[in-house]
Parts: sequence; C-alpha cells; structure tokens
Amino acid sequence: MSNWILYDDFVERVKNHHHNAFSGLITGVSDSRHSFQVGFDHGEIVLLTYRVKKGLAALLLITQIERAKISEHPNGDIQGVTGEALDTGSILSRLTANTLDETTTLTTLIDDPTSPMTTGDSAGPRAVDASLKKVIEAAAIHHFGPIGAMVCEQHLANPDGDVGAIMHGIAQEVGASEADTRAFFQSVAPD
Repeated sequence: MSNWILYDDFVERVKNHHHNAFSGLITGVSDSRHSFQVGFDHGEIVLLTYRVKKGLAALLLITQIERAKISEHPNGDIQGVTGEALDTGSILSRLTANTLDETTTLTTLIDDPTSPMTTGDSAGPRAVDASLKKVIEAAAIHHFGPIGAMVCEQHLANPDGDVGAIMHGIAQEVGASEADTRAFFQSVAPD
C-alpha cells in the first residue's frame, strides 16, 4: 500500500488510468478503514466495490472518502465480473464533482461559479497574459487530465480574447460536464 493520498489525487489517478487504457485494479483502504476497489478493462471502469457494496452504491461511498491508501495491480484478474453495467463517463463525472481542490492553491473566482457560461464581469473582459496562461494550463491538467493539456496548447497558442471565453472553449472541447466546468473556473485566479 502507498502512503495516504487525498481524494483529489485518487480521482486524478482514476482519470489517468481511463485515458491511458489501463487494465487492472486499484485497491485501497479509506480513511475510515474500509476497503474498496476500482477495476479497469482497457480504460473502462468495470468494477466498483466498497466493503460489501457494489456498483453505483459503492460509488456513492467512494465519493465520500477524504483520503486513502491505494495499491495498483496492472492486469489484475477482473474477469467474470457480473452485475450492473457501469458507465465510465458518468462515474468520472461523479468522482470529479466531489473533488475538494485541496491540491489547488488558487481558488479565487474568475467568473460566477454558478454560471460558468458567463464570460464578462463588471470590470470587462480580461486578457490572458503569460502567468495566467500557466495557471489555466495547470487547472486544465488538474481537472481534465492529459486531454486538458492538449486542448490548452491549441486554445492558448494565440490567447486573444477574454479569459472566460478561452476557458469556456477549453471546457467545451474536452466535453466537461457543468460541474467540471464550474470547478475549472473556480480553480483559476486572476492576477
């Protein structure tokens, strides 16, 4: 088992395993000393357990973990898994919606978090400078994983326009849910 990691870091590992087409198991022990598993088959989540709960009931409990010790078992045997069909996209959205952003030091709002589609404020649109570009890239990687880095390269190559519109474009291109988009906007702070 590894050292204790925060829930946000656990979610990042799950998202990275999905994007990297990982096959195997993540097993862990939560801060409340309960065991859990996340099983992958070529990046798709095919198994969720938390104590004796399985599937979506286990997911609900996993989202309540504050920190955990985990170990990874590449190519672990998850054959013969039966039960409810799991939708990887929905699972990732639900896991991400419960992140606390404790690992993100910048949590000042750049826009109204209840309406990430709004791009202006009373001071008018804000342009992207070099330091803000770095902050946006870090937030995109934190919230969207490796795909966030690739999309940022495209959107920030010539960062003309206001920051809200650029960030909205990034979130839209990665296919972020409304909750993920809101978290992305909340983690980026203006200078």
